[in-house]
Amino acid sequence: MENITLFLKDIAPTTISLIFTGLVSLALGIYFEKFKNRLTFIKYNFLFQPLATSNQNEYWGNIEVYYNGLKTNHLNFITAILNNDSNIDFQDIFVDIWVDKDSFIKGQNGYYVDSGKRIFLDANHYDRLVEVVERNKIDMEQRNQDPNYTTPLQLQNDINYFQTNSKFYLPVFNRNSEIRFNILAENNNGKQPIIGIDIKHKGLKLIIENDKYDEEKKLGIGMIAYGAIFFIMTAILLSINFPYALKPLIILGIVGIFNLVLGLFIYRLIQFIKNYLK
Repeated sequence: MENITLFLKDIAPTTISLIFTGLVSLALGIYFEKFKNRLTFIKYNFLFQPLATSNQNEYWGNIEVYYNGLKTNHLNFITAILNNDSNIDFQDIFVDIWVDKDSFIKGQNGYYVDSGKRIFLDANHYDRLVEVVERNKIDMEQRNQDPNYTTPLQLQNDINYFQTNSKFYLPVFNRNSEIRFNILAENNNGKQPIIGIDIKHKGLKLIIENDKYDEEKKLGIGMIAYGAIFFIMTAILLSINFPYALKPLIILGIVGIFNLVLGLFIYRLIQFIKNYLK
């Protein structure tokens, strides 16, 4: 018992000092990260609904799919869901949506889930789209009149861009609100289109909704793993310098694990009560 008392007298001041310093550093780090360089995360997710796929099979026969009278290989209805579950309202946001080079956007729309109000394309994007459509009509007429006529490269690049890109404008994106974008896309290879989304606004960043829970799970496992490694290394070093301290160190480790389990139980209980009272 006397040896344990001496051990605690020797190690306690240093341990308390390290813990206090670490907590202060952690608090300062959280402050500067959260408030000085704060980012608001908007969660998003994609829902895919295949509509029809052209196919030629010996058993099923020849299946052909048409969209507005034109044959297509594969049509897919994609819904992009954005959720602002932060406590901040935003204004003047631009949302870019695009598909891969083997896919084409056939139609798009957007709306606020809570009010049903429509979300329109960005004005500049829409004006350019109308201009390219008009240029393409003139180009088609010239091709019909002149078999040797070739579509200008700039026009073809513009057509490719607007077939694979859409840009929406959000006047506001209020806290605790959800918006949805519907994209009708065609894929030349009969596969599910690859789609991407991005927000152009200072202080905002998009994250996949499921990834947040995966990161939290990885964080929890990492904390436990690195904490256990640190404890084992510390226990080995202290037991070398203080051989009589091996037993209290083991007891301390057991108590720590018990506190971790107890804390997890209390956390789960609080979450259960909150969900029950919603």
